[in-house]
Order: sequence, then structure tokens, then C-alpha cells
Amino acid sequence: MGASASVVQEYFKAVDYWADIADKEDWKLAIWIAGQNDVDLVDRFLEIERSPVGQFEDIFFRFETPYEGSGDEYTEQLWQEYAGWFSEEVEEKYDIIKALRHDGLLKEEYVPDMSVEHTAANLWKEMLRFKACISGLENACFCIYFPLGQERGLSRTEWFKKVLEEGIPQGIRLTTIDMKKNRSVNLDESPAVIYICPKFDMAAALHNRMARSDTGNDLIAPENRFKQQVSAVMDCTQKQDWKLLDKEIRKLLDVAKELKDTNILTSALFIAAEACYAIREYKHSIKYSDDTIREAEKAMDNGEAAGYSYWKMATSMKAAVLTAEKKREEAIALYEGLAEKAIGQKDPYYVMEGYRMCGFLRYEEGQLNQAFEYFLLALAAGSYLSEEIRRNSTFTYAAYLALHTGRQVRAPIDMEVLEGQLQEWLGEDWKQLVEGPAMQQAKARRKSKIFG
Repeated sequence: MGASASVVQEYFKAVDYWADIADKEDWKLAIWIAGQNDVDLVDRFLEIERSPVGQFEDIFFRFETPYEGSGDEYTEQLWQEYAGWFSEEVEEKYDIIKALRHDGLLKEEYVPDMSVEHTAANLWKEMLRFKACISGLENACFCIYFPLGQERGLSRTEWFKKVLEEGIPQGIRLTTIDMKKNRSVNLDESPAVIYICPKFDMAAALHNRMARSDTGNDLIAPENRFKQQVSAVMDCTQKQDWKLLDKEIRKLLDVAKELKDTNILTSALFIAAEACYAIREYKHSIKYSDDTIREAEKAMDNGEAAGYSYWKMATSMKAAVLTAEKKREEAIALYEGLAEKAIGQKDPYYVMEGYRMCGFLRYEEGQLNQAFEYFLLALAAGSYLSEEIRRNSTFTYAAYLALHTGRQVRAPIDMEVLEGQLQEWLGEDWKQLVEGPAMQQAKARRKSKIFG
């Protein structure tokens, strides 16, 4: 990447690495193997996923307790930290239960049951009990992040090995960071344990940033103020206060303009769009999505690689808002445009997603013939993905709805052809994947951003 490297571009690499595993169902522990210069970037990515502007469906938590060598003591400390999240003494802005009540998402009251044996397996069960009290998380996992901190130099292998042997239930996932040159977790890769070995160019990105302005630890430097302002915007989404959020977004955009970096400005606009969506200020979310799209198109015209990434995310965001507001024709036009652009970019996943959402919206309207045709286009696009991705992504939802609509509007012989094709794309057990009980509730939904 060299001269064109930027911190924002490296961040979106981290997003892509996680996207490669996000829809896989079997893994229980994902370990990032990072170089010294890359740890902060991975940590920042995981922190953003904990915030309302995270991009993935899973709900991320972070345990701050450092590992100090004793597995049993560590597990006990994790239990105490978990209970502390629900303490009456917790700061209001971190009060999970109050936030859930405010948003109408708490189905029943929840208090941690500290009477059970304090094992890791019981902690995951307790977290799943909490998850069951929250509306809209049926298809999401709790992803628990164990940061690399004071435990450097101490082996965490035995603790993670024991946790895996005790069993991690469906709906819980763990992730951590390990140092490339000083490993603290040495486990064999398996369906349950996967490694992410990112290749970042942070040295070049930081060099380019320094070349523009050597700010060091200057707290008033635009680069540092930008980072602080991103956090300020994220914090505002927890307060559901549009006037306050509007003020902080304006500050963010002012600082971004000072940096004279088009990627930074575009990322700031997209953060603004996501933040407005998080507090249901849909009108403003669309405005900032449009601004992001406009800047991203300029970047694409200038041949900047990051331009398309911003464009597809902002277009998806705007389409999601229109979908939420049931403005189906406008949403379909955007999703169709997304699919067409993705074809030019050789991005089969977004071709599939664009056409899948067009099909879903036509299905909602009862236009089954058009819905079926869109689902076929989505499946054709998904056929360019690996079988593993097809089996663990929204490809299976498109397949379910293609069968559901097709059986109502097409001849049986046509459906036999489709079924044969699904067997080729998904394998011999395709019916279990596509027609199982979970698929009966096939719906397209966005992540519920309830934890900050």
C-alpha cells in the first residue's frame, strides 16, 4: 500500500477480516495474531463493534479483568465483573438495564444469579439467560472480547483450553488478541478455534499521517481531536438526545475538514449517518448517507480503493432507513443500484445482498413473481462465493425465500431444477440448511445497537 496507506483504510481491512468469519456458525474462539503495531487497530475495531456504530450483528462485550496466572481466580473475577455491570452503583450512561427499558427492549426484568457455581460454563449460561430477556436478539450472538493487557508474558492457553472443553453454548463467542512474536495462547486450529492473521500496513499509514503533520501527543492536534470527537459522537447515541448529537456531529465534521483527508471526511460522514440511525433520526441519517455517497463517488472517480467500501456501506445504510420507513420503491431502487455497482466491482457478496433485499421487499408487497426473480439473481451471485460462505451466510435465506415464493408461482418441474442447483451449491444436506425450523422465521433485519 505504501504511499497511499491511511489508518482508515487499515481499519476497513479489519472489518473485512471479521466479515470473513462473522457468518460461520461453528467457531467458538477467534484469536487475532497481531504484530506490535497492529494491536491498537484490532482493539479499536472491536471497541467500535461494542458501540452503536458497529457493523456486525453480534453484540460485543469486553471484560477488563486482567489475567494474572490463576485460571480459577480469573474466572471468579470475571463473574464479579459481570455482576458489576448490573450494580446499582454503575454510572447512568453504562446502565444496561435502564437503557434496555428506555428502548422498550427488555422483555422481563433481569438480575444476575450469583448463587450458581462460578465456572466459565455457568457464566456463559447466565449471559444467555440475560440475552433471552432482550427483544430482537434471537439470531445474534454475544461476542465476548478479552483484550491483551497485563497478561502479556503469561500463558492463557490452559484457561482457554479448559473453557473450550467445558463447552461454549450456541449464542456465545469469544475473541482475543495475541502477539505474533510472544504468543500467550497456543491452541490447535479447529472448527471451534480459528485464527485471524491480519496483514496491515500501519507503519506506512502512520508515516503518511506524520508526514502531513507531526502532532505527537498534542491534545489539540486535529488528528487527536478527531479520535476524541468520534468517541463523543458514540457516547451521544446512548443518551438519545438529538440536539446534543447534532452539536457533536458538527464538531466531528469541522475537525475532519481540518485534516484535509478525503477518507477521514468520508468516514466522519458515515459515522454521522450511523449515529443518527442509532437514535432513529432517520431524516438526518439519510442526509449524512447522501453526503457519504457523494464523497465516496468522488474517491472512486479518483481511483481511491476505499471509495467503494464507503459507497456500499452508505448506500446500504440509506436503503435500510428507507426499508425501516416502508418506502419500498425507493429502497428497491437503491438495492438494485448497489447490486449493479457491485457487479462492476466484482463483489459477489454485495450483488447477492442487493438482489436479496429487492426480493424481500417485493415479497413483502406480495409481488411474488418479481420477488422470485430477484431471489434467483441473488442465488446466482452467491454461487461465485465459496461453499463455506454460502452455507453460513444470507445465501440460505435467499434460497429459503426462493423456494417459498417459487412454489407459489412456478411449475413443479422448475422447482426441481432449483432444488438440484441448491444441492450443487450447498451440498447433500441442503434441505436441513434451507428448510429447517430456523428458516421459517426468515427475515431481513439490521443489528440492534443497544450496547455502548
